[in-house]
Amino acid sequence: MDVITKEEQKMTQEFTLFNDLYMSKFFEDFNEGVELILRLILDREDLVVQEVKVQDRIINFLHHSTCLDVLAVDASGKKYNIEFQVGSFSNLPKRSRYYAGEIDHGMLEKGEEYESMEEVYVIFICDGDVMKCGHPMYHFTMKDEMGTELEDGRHVLFLNANYPGDWKLKDLMDDLKSADPEQMRYDVLKKRTEYFKKKEEGRMRVCEGMIDWYNTRNQKEREQWEKKLKLQKKEADEQLVKKMLAGGEPIEKIMEYSSLSREEIERIRKDLA
Repeated sequence: MDVITKEEQKMTQEFTLFNDLYMSKFFEDFNEGVELILRLILDREDLVVQEVKVQDRIINFLHHSTCLDVLAVDASGKKYNIEFQVGSFSNLPKRSRYYAGEIDHGMLEKGEEYESMEEVYVIFICDGDVMKCGHPMYHFTMKDEMGTELEDGRHVLFLNANYPGDWKLKDLMDDLKSADPEQMRYDVLKKRTEYFKKKEEGRMRVCEGMIDWYNTRNQKEREQWEKKLKLQKKEADEQLVKKMLAGGEPIEKIMEYSSLSREEIERIRKDLA
């Protein structure tokens, strides 16, 4: 691929880490970035990531196969699965259970003791509140009715990237949602984003990934991906409209900067009133 079209360049500029294609390129061979995210989420400054895989497919010829967004292994052998999830949260509790089981599979060599199994973390970073209890983060471990920890080493976390209040991971969540490196707080993520958004080599990698994706996915998957892109674009436009309405901008001007119709903008204004 020698030339990037204007349309491809525009799409690249709009991508955030909640886009599967961009996310997979972003974290490819990027241990430092995954390490930063895990350190902040788990509050562990000593965590050192040694290996990262993206879009890691766990093939099961007899049952349901799995594709993990990001799978990382630290220096002690603990495993961390990070998933970026847009909408559709109802199946996440059982999906996280299945993912943890798939990661566990093959962890023990023949003759090894169960005690040698390392901890597994399944972390879903979502664009909403999975449990609908109003918290920015949920960290689940196995306990009995009296609160006694089973200590089986399994952890499941759900994070709400759109939590409206101020909390310890707000800056990180904002960076993960941002398409603009100039708006990012963490230098590690900012520099990586600049590479993919501003450097020709980085933009080329993303566009080549788009071509690979189109060549290997079937039509149904393409339609789902395009639907997700449109949803992400609409959500970004709605956020822009809310900011402009809050700033007192007239509807005519807002229509110039967003793809929303007058009726949609009027609806948002009514919701804000």
